[in-house]
Amino acid sequence: MRVFCFQAIQVLTMKCLILGMRIFSLLLLFCCFVCACSTPAVEKKRKTKKPVVFKEVEPSLAYESCQIGKQIWMAQNLNEPHFKNGDPIWQAKTKEEWKKAGNTCTPAWCYYNNDPKLGQQFGKLYNWYAVNDPRGLAPKGWKIAANSNYFELISDLTKLDKDALALQHNSFIGNYPDADALHFHAYGSGYRKESGIFAGKDDYACYWSSDTATAYSAYTFDLKKKQLDPLLGAYYKSGGFSVRCIKN
Repeated sequence: MRVFCFQAIQVLTMKCLILGMRIFSLLLLFCCFVCACSTPAVEKKRKTKKPVVFKEVEPSLAYESCQIGKQIWMAQNLNEPHFKNGDPIWQAKTKEEWKKAGNTCTPAWCYYNNDPKLGQQFGKLYNWYAVNDPRGLAPKGWKIAANSNYFELISDLTKLDKDALALQHNSFIGNYPDADALHFHAYGSGYRKESGIFAGKDDYACYWSSDTATAYSAYTFDLKKKQLDPLLGAYYKSGGFSVRCIKN
């Protein structure tokens, strides 16, 4: 009787072991199946991930141009509301918004006196943070004029026996015989101070250079009404000036 019981226990133990091994095998197969099903999905997701592609947008306007010496200039002020990659530039209208843009080094633009009608003729006034932004303010095929370009422009005026009046539009300086002879079309577009106040309309055409002067200022090229010589100066980067470009 004891032998029979012992044998029965052995048989039951073996059955339990076999059953346990089968269950373990089934669990192992199930885990392998789950892994096999889930892995391709992860790989598929990785494969379908698209890289970020930089794309230049077309300029908002077909800009007029003029050639002075060897340089081809934009014959009107820049009037772009976005960077070259399509990102919008903040339109800072109020004094508070303009000062905030300057204090935070944020790219911004405005129309003179926030009047869109003036923008049709004068283009936009930009702070220098928009000019210097790595996304690119100048439209495709153009670049922001630098000090070297303005120095060459002054040299070209001398070579052509012209003065600054040859750059200034008739509506700016009146019917002078040599007015706008080079078709640069400089208007008295004025500027915006770092405080947000507008000034200089009908008296100054002020343009940013792409070159920085100090940590807080950048160079400018200025044409004063009826003044024969251009002015090369510097102003706070938080100010608002017109922008001229030249062909790459």
